[in-house]
Amino acid sequence: MKIVNFAVMAVALFATNSMVSVYAVNQQLNSATKLFSVKLGATRVIYHAGTAGATLSVSNPQNYPILVQSSVKAADKSSPAPFLVIPPLFRLEANQQSQLRIVRTGGDMPTDRETLQWVCIKAVPPENEPSDTQAKGATLDLNLSINACDKLIFRPDAVKGTPEDVAGNLRWVETGNKLKVENPPPFYMNLASVTVGGKPITGLEYVPPFADKTLNMPGSAHGDIEWRVITDFGGESHPFHYVLK
Repeated sequence: MKIVNFAVMAVALFATNSMVSVYAVNQQLNSATKLFSVKLGATRVIYHAGTAGATLSVSNPQNYPILVQSSVKAADKSSPAPFLVIPPLFRLEANQQSQLRIVRTGGDMPTDRETLQWVCIKAVPPENEPSDTQAKGATLDLNLSINACDKLIFRPDAVKGTPEDVAGNLRWVETGNKLKVENPPPFYMNLASVTVGGKPITGLEYVPPFADKTLNMPGSAHGDIEWRVITDFGGESHPFHYVLK
């Protein structure tokens, strides 16, 4: 009987020590995690044809330096686009801000409507940076890099004005529990909010020029439609209204 009690005490002691060890290691690992992110100065960049380029401000919100890596992708976010970001890679010190310049390098784009690209920016750890962790034993330096993509909208000379100038021209068609929005203007219409009879629609997207999108209506929603679009500066337009027939 004494042997059994001794064995139980030994197992309990081993389990307690193991839990303490795991907790200590977890504490070490958590303290060694570093986040690398970049803050963008706008939610979209409008590139006007005939200009020398467009700019986008970037800032480093961390208290340690980062490398800022930038490129422009096509609408699918994977194919290359005929734009160059200057500089494509640079070091940004802690809590500092800088500017990227975006320049068109070629490509055939429609002259009667806007074209969508994405400027993608990633913050990565600089090479040969000393580790913050000086703990003894098992440690892990975990670096988390955050990639951010902003809309880059190329606006040709023939497209005058802004999206909110003609956002009232959107057309709406109700079919069952679906709501189709048609976009006759040459602008990308980024829907900020849509309500049907006062009930909000979720899962909103942008609607390309001369195209349409189908939205899911909330259950039993019926009545007039109200919507707002996102402006060139990232704000919301005044409300527009449409009476379903």
